[in-house]
Amino acid sequence: MSAEHIRSDRETISDSELVRRFKEGNEGAFTLIVGRYQQRLMQVARTVLGDGDDAMDISQEAFVKAYFHLKTFREDSSLYTWLYRIVYNLCISHLRRKKIVSFLSFDYHDETTAFDSKEPGPGDVCEHREIMSAINAAVDRLPLKQRTVFVFRQMEGLTHGEIAKIMGVTEGAVKASYFHAVKKLQTMLKRYGDDYEL
Repeated sequence: MSAEHIRSDRETISDSELVRRFKEGNEGAFTLIVGRYQQRLMQVARTVLGDGDDAMDISQEAFVKAYFHLKTFREDSSLYTWLYRIVYNLCISHLRRKKIVSFLSFDYHDETTAFDSKEPGPGDVCEHREIMSAINAAVDRLPLKQRTVFVFRQMEGLTHGEIAKIMGVTEGAVKASYFHAVKKLQTMLKRYGDDYEL
């Protein structure tokens, strides 16, 4: 199969079709799954762990685990939710082993979060940088669970239900964590005005 054909397959074949092909013995299907989600899973791991090297190790470990368990994947959730949950659980186990709590980092995102209500003008660059620095610092101070929920919701665009499946908690618990995260961030960012409310 040519590289161009593989690229085309990666973009057009659904996740469920790739899972079906893998279960039927097509190893190439798993290669396409890795290509589709490798960067996203590494970003999630980096977000939770705050360390690029650890994130790479965890994302690789996640794919190894996924490879050996994909044939028993029941598909009662989406593939990416299942993969995110594997990464999240590995990250939490890693943090427990090291007995540390790492802070999330937004350094790898070029765009602003939903706190930013409008694009800064040429004369507002310094103010914009100060606000983004304040947002990052505020998110750093959130408890791990609230930080994780906030990032999954704001940066990854996941629903409350998807986050609940990933974290192994109820949807109500996710909504509560998100609510408390937003309230704390609004309090910490109050000096910048109401334009940055979610």
